[in-house]
Amino acid sequence: MDYAAEIEQIAAEARRRSALLMDEIDEIDRQTAMRAEQFAVDAAARLRELAEQEPEATETAEPQPVQPEPDYEAPARAAAPPVAAPFVPDPTMTPEQQRQAEIRAVVARARAAREARSTVAPSDGDYDSESEYYRRSTWLD
Repeated sequence: MDYAAEIEQIAAEARRRSALLMDEIDEIDRQTAMRAEQFAVDAAARLRELAEQEPEATETAEPQPVQPEPDYEAPARAAAPPVAAPFVPDPTMTPEQQRQAEIRAVVARARAAREARSTVAPSDGDYDSESEYYRRSTWLD
């Protein structure tokens, strides 16, 4: 059995199938473009019809008063966790004690960073009671 010929046959079949798939994708792209163009033409025609019908309605209609948004008070936010102080070497410490103090400082900074990222505050200013449910501190209640 000639493995090189078999590999070439498999590769040719893969290229043929790939070409068929690419042709199918090109056809789908062409149909999508035609549908999008037709949709744009139909939408423009509908907008023209609405614009022709609306002038009579908008001239006789009275302006609607704008309702102000209700005021809300932001709930008190949790205090930020204290920031761990950077490690400052002490000349009276042994090298082993300095290494351990440095490790403790790194762990404290990592813990503070994790706690800072776990505090969730809404970005859209939505302080209603329903969203407060999802911002609660624990889900074990």
